[in-house]
Amino acid sequence: MNLYRKIKKLIGKAIFGYNLVEEGDKILIALSGGEDSLVLTHFLAEWRHLYHKELHLYAIHLDMGFIKDEKSYAEGVNYLKTFCEEREINFIFDKTSIGEMVFEAVEKNTASPCFVCSWYRRKYFFKLAQKLNIKKIAFGHHKDDVIVTFFIKMFYCGELSTILPKQEMFKGDLYLIRPLYFVEKDMISRFVKQRGWRILENSCPFSEETKRAYWSKFLKENLFSKEPLIKVNLFSALFKPRLDYLPSPPKKGKT
Repeated sequence: MNLYRKIKKLIGKAIFGYNLVEEGDKILIALSGGEDSLVLTHFLAEWRHLYHKELHLYAIHLDMGFIKDEKSYAEGVNYLKTFCEEREINFIFDKTSIGEMVFEAVEKNTASPCFVCSWYRRKYFFKLAQKLNIKKIAFGHHKDDVIVTFFIKMFYCGELSTILPKQEMFKGDLYLIRPLYFVEKDMISRFVKQRGWRILENSCPFSEETKRAYWSKFLKENLFSKEPLIKVNLFSALFKPRLDYLPSPPKKGKT
């Protein structure tokens, strides 16, 4: 089975398995311009044509306001616009001052840069979805993200959890969907390389300093590259919780 068919099959597993896409859906795609979001955008457009679904697709790209090569960035945005137009997807572009708020939080040490960036970015998406009467927002999180998030939640939040393939928001008024849930990062990278797509570089100066970047690299170099089966088993374990072998909180006794 070639790479295209493998990815399409895994996306189908997520879409059918969790009812991510339905007839007549209006879906907002978070299009950063990175590998993951390009593959997500491409295959959602493919899904509409392959299965003759009436889907209304919108892709949103935000200028986060970080310092960058403006000429190269403008060329990248035009590439994204063309990328979407070729796939009959409505392309939306807007400039924000989120980068300034990130630096302000760092200077005042009030919050991590990733938290600030993610919070304001999602807030923008939610407002746009409401304005366009969109009920689903699609993100390009993949299998590796699911595993890394599990470790981050365990190490830094003290809980066993991770990102979901379909997440209900605002009592069902909105859903976050992740069609790449079962697709590995390596497959995404190889597919983008095969297609020769242009990648819009991440201009965030903190992108390589995050917990996610650290643990993604750590797991890949120290575990997955040496014992590939570990990655398979870790992901499989998320679907097989043995609650009877996990302790419940102790009863509160009298002191």
